[in-house]
Amino acid sequence: MSLLVFKQLCYMMVVVLISFAVAKKFKFGQSEINFTSKILLYLVNPCMLLNALNIPYDSQKIKSLAFMLLLSLAIHLLMMIVACLVIRSKSEEGKLLDGIDRTGVIFTNSGFIGIPLINGVLGQEGVFYLTGYLVIFNILLWIFAPKALGCSFSIKKIVLNPNVLAVVIGFILFCLPGSLPEIVAKPVLYIGQMNTALSMILLGMVFADFNRGKLEKRLLLRSAWTAAVRLILCPAAVLALVIASLILFKNTHDIKLMAITAFIAAICPIGMSITSLAVIFKRDSSYAAFIVALTSALCIISTPLWVYLISLFL
Repeated sequence: MSLLVFKQLCYMMVVVLISFAVAKKFKFGQSEINFTSKILLYLVNPCMLLNALNIPYDSQKIKSLAFMLLLSLAIHLLMMIVACLVIRSKSEEGKLLDGIDRTGVIFTNSGFIGIPLINGVLGQEGVFYLTGYLVIFNILLWIFAPKALGCSFSIKKIVLNPNVLAVVIGFILFCLPGSLPEIVAKPVLYIGQMNTALSMILLGMVFADFNRGKLEKRLLLRSAWTAAVRLILCPAAVLALVIASLILFKNTHDIKLMAITAFIAAICPIGMSITSLAVIFKRDSSYAAFIVALTSALCIISTPLWVYLISLFL
């Protein structure tokens, strides 16, 4: 499985490189990045999640999805503990960056990278269970991130998140007899299939737009530590939790599929949402963009290694 993950990441990185070259050639900037992000967030990702839930009703899958929600909650709480324990600055200036680092370490790129990676490796079944992870992700993101960055959270941001709405609508449809009519299902499928390519195009544009001159040299060491926490410490802690779940709940339906899905989502690089959050809450957005780019580049090495390790226990 690790070889399959590595191949999928290589395919995705080729698209990133092509996008990087095109973005550099035509000088794509923040406006193009924002537009592409909104297309992914408000249209493509919700369609892919909705398509994953457009399957015949299965009472067993309902129980499994409930288990996935609990497993995802446990994973996020564990990563919160790790982040808060190991990312602690003494200086006032460092404390301002702690919120960025902690949020980035906890909330991975499980949408823009996790969805296409899991879809490519595990197929629609994996994406079905990933919906549970993304629900917990989006709820906790809008509770934890504003507090970590110095503001109060908004229930409206959680309820109206397009990915959460897509999962809720899809879950209702999943529980009803029948499925979406073809005139609706086909367009949803076509739009959802754009996820992989458009996510990687967006990542290439982010790389191309990054200005190294905006990042002070003193922050390079800090970013290296943050990358190590995101790509090494957190995956190690989550691996232990997932292995314990496999042992304790070995008779649970689809436990192996849920475990590998949740694990892959949890070992993704720092999510691109941290850059937007840094802008919204007036934190260092250049630093946020750098740690996203750094962990995204390194994940092509770390992700297959972690998947190989967990495959030993499956």
